[in-house]
Amino acid sequence: MSPFDLLVIGSGPGGTSAALRGAQLGLKVALVERDPAGMGGTCLRRGCIPAKTWLESARRLEQARDLKEFGILGSEPKALQPDLEAIVARKDRMVLRGAKGIEFLMKQHGVVVLQGSARLLGQGRVALGEDALGAKRIILATGSRPKLLPGLKLDGQRILTSDQLLDLRELPSHLVILGAGAIGVEFASIFARLGSRVTLVEALGSILPAEDADIGRELAKLLARRHPMDIRVGTRMLHAELRDGQVICQLEGAKPGELQASHLLVAVGRTPATEDLGLENTRVRLERGFIRTSPCMETGEPGLCAIGDLVATPMLAHVASAEGILAVSQGAPLDYDRVPSCTYGDPETGCVGPSEAQAREPGLGVLTGSATFLPILKAHIAGEPYGFVKVVADAGDRRILGVHILGPQATELVAIGGALLGKTLEEALNQIYPHPSLCETLPEALRVALSRSLG
Repeated sequence: MSPFDLLVIGSGPGGTSAALRGAQLGLKVALVERDPAGMGGTCLRRGCIPAKTWLESARRLEQARDLKEFGILGSEPKALQPDLEAIVARKDRMVLRGAKGIEFLMKQHGVVVLQGSARLLGQGRVALGEDALGAKRIILATGSRPKLLPGLKLDGQRILTSDQLLDLRELPSHLVILGAGAIGVEFASIFARLGSRVTLVEALGSILPAEDADIGRELAKLLARRHPMDIRVGTRMLHAELRDGQVICQLEGAKPGELQASHLLVAVGRTPATEDLGLENTRVRLERGFIRTSPCMETGEPGLCAIGDLVATPMLAHVASAEGILAVSQGAPLDYDRVPSCTYGDPETGCVGPSEAQAREPGLGVLTGSATFLPILKAHIAGEPYGFVKVVADAGDRRILGVHILGPQATELVAIGGALLGKTLEEALNQIYPHPSLCETLPEALRVALSRSLG
């Protein structure tokens, strides 16, 4: 087989975006995927899409049980129960639909799709089974896998990661979730709404510790009140074991003690999938397990780039996609301060730009303004009048640095917040916001921040 202009290893969002962009630029492109199930990577097969499908089923069940509030009468809506077999089947259909969409796009753009485990040989050469491939440029996009804790044995049925939980066909009577980042919070929201008792354990001082502190504090209150669930921050898990069909968890810290649960989800983060890639045959350098790259995603090996979860940038599908396009086009480096982060729980969170604490770190004078969804009639109509919008701005020139949203459709509204970054508070207020809408909360937060700047 003649050499390729571009060889992409991994078919998640980053890899497929890179392959498509290369084809659009007229390059001869090959895309390699080692998963025998097909293309799509973690996001499609074990991450974003399956989790959001579960979330939608949980949301629909919760809404159906509350139909009387919306003027709809029926036979015993409170008696509705989740069917996990059907939820998993629907999840599988969504995954299949996504995979077929990727296959269609690759075929449409003339990308050669190869199945197998690729291994770098150095100097633009890749081994794929018995074959050796050559490429002018190679992009590594193999993603990440769930991080495991030393000494904790997973059985995949009672003690499991998010990979296994997505195929669970038995509703946990009591689910303990270790880790209250985005993954942990989303699954807590899913299973609490489906009817499980949920305990959420986080070693740091708040849930969603990577977000603005106000987001974590208020979200913890809402989760505990709405579902309810047991939230234990500042608490670590010392040990967990299976005993007589139950998971026994030993905790220490702010809320210590022994927990007996039916299931334990380990959601303490993800780690780069760099094993068995042949990195030792290249000049690639690792730092804390991540591949070191230039701002344009180039590694120390000429012609070799790395993107997505392999590098020390936000582990988000949309970041991987943007990095994949950058690695091909070699345009301007990405501005990671403008990357939105989203948690699709109940309620949702959407954040873009630095938190208040991060903005203050360089000694910058900071203005903040917050407004709640409580006065917004569109939020009441939707049955979700809770949460808030928080704006962080530079006290000197009044330019917007960050927008942090907790509440209904926050994962959609954050795109508006991202478009406001860099604008002054006055410029952002010159935009006319529609009524009735959830985004009416934004100008209210902007006005609070502006009033503080004017004394």
